Amino acid sequence: MKILIVTNLYPPHYLGGYEVHCAQIAEALQKAGHEVRVLTSTYGVSLTSMGTIRRRDDDVAGVSVYRRLHEYYFDPQPVLQWPWTLQQARRELQDVAQFKRTVEEFRPDLINWWNLNGVTKVILPLANKWRIPDVHAVDDNWLIADYGVAGRLAALDWQVLWDGEWGPRVLRPVLRWFGLRWERYVREQDIPTRDFSHQPSCVCFLSDFLRVRHREAGFEFPLSKVIYGGVHVTRFFEPLPKPHVEGAPLRVLYAGQITPDRGLQTIIEAFGHLSAAEREMMTLTVVGAGHVDYMKRIKTQAENLSPAIRITWMGKVPHERIPDIYKSHDLFVFSSKRAEGLGFVSIEALLAGCAVVTTGSGGAMEIASAADIPLFPTDDSASLSCLLARLATDRQEVLNIASRGQAVALRMFSFDRMIGEWIRVFEDLARQGCQTDIHKELSGKELVSRQVTRNPV
Repeated sequence: MKILIVTNLYPPHYLGGYEVHCAQIAEALQKAGHEVRVLTSTYGVSLTSMGTIRRRDDDVAGVSVYRRLHEYYFDPQPVLQWPWTLQQARRELQDVAQFKRTVEEFRPDLINWWNLNGVTKVILPLANKWRIPDVHAVDDNWLIADYGVAGRLAALDWQVLWDGEWGPRVLRPVLRWFGLRWERYVREQDIPTRDFSHQPSCVCFLSDFLRVRHREAGFEFPLSKVIYGGVHVTRFFEPLPKPHVEGAPLRVLYAGQITPDRGLQTIIEAFGHLSAAEREMMTLTVVGAGHVDYMKRIKTQAENLSPAIRITWMGKVPHERIPDIYKSHDLFVFSSKRAEGLGFVSIEALLAGCAVVTTGSGGAMEIASAADIPLFPTDDSASLSCLLARLATDRQEVLNIASRGQAVALRMFSFDRMIGEWIRVFEDLARQGCQTDIHKELSGKELVSRQVTRNPV
């Protein structure tokens, strides 16, 4: 089976777990005998000397990765200071042409959409138009925040452009004339201009929390299912009980992006509530990075505690080193207060034999409920402080939490289970067929890539 994966970021140029999850799926599909191609943005690729994007194709762990799309959210390019610009519109239309070329060359049996935050949404309806089965992998809320029900959010800026409402008022009659003429030209190339509604063949959510949240936001999908994220057992598993030296401190770990909504400040504040004797019974390790100003503020907060926390700042660590870090700690604190899709870091920590305490924010509650993990309220440093103090003096309870959690992680959140479910979804959709020959549809027409880059006026 030929599978085209479309996503905004892809390792080694990535920001978080969504991209890592995508890459793991792509690599597993390739190893299972499917032919996978990834179409992604040039995020992380250096610009040319002229300041334009440098497209690059490479091989990542056996997967062909085409870095050819513009990315205008995490890696913004200089644009005119209007709500929507000619330059931005031209870039997106170039990306539509690039998508069409990729589909025509690769001839996928199925399109697998991942995170399109910051990538053009104009390409989404084309899968329906060409009757290519497609499936969304939804790990966060980008469909709600960046696309909207029936693509209404994605359409807003284009409507402003076509209707000439984006420039100085005195020029708007001319801009309106120009916009409507350009829109007619684009529509003639079979590219949607205002209606970006898209009905995927299937939507796979990372958690039931995300499925419910999208339903409440007004999204209705004829076929959806929950496929919990999975972690490579062989990479992370550490048999219990871990070796323990009597009287050794409780080794507490935070790992992940460091932003205000991830709650590291709650952990620092919790250590501040501890007595000097209690603080001596534990250490804290922080793995991850964030904005320089926020990192400075967090470190200052920690340094101002008296007596000081025994804290190690490791910074951002390559993902391949993470298993050993989990294995060398006793307790992982998941302090997030954002609406998490699931919380892969908690699963990784559980497999590695760490006890976990959590806010259960968003989909993380599904892990907490399954494994009976202790909860503390978001932003409640006093409650977390009491929990830490209790666990520092009750190592049997730490082991009990770790044992329950590891058993659930092995049963519900293994990578083998996850990839098996994904392959079944892909094969079921591919068997449904229903694909027309896009190559016949495009034959006889000048490639869009040659057209959308010309000035239509």
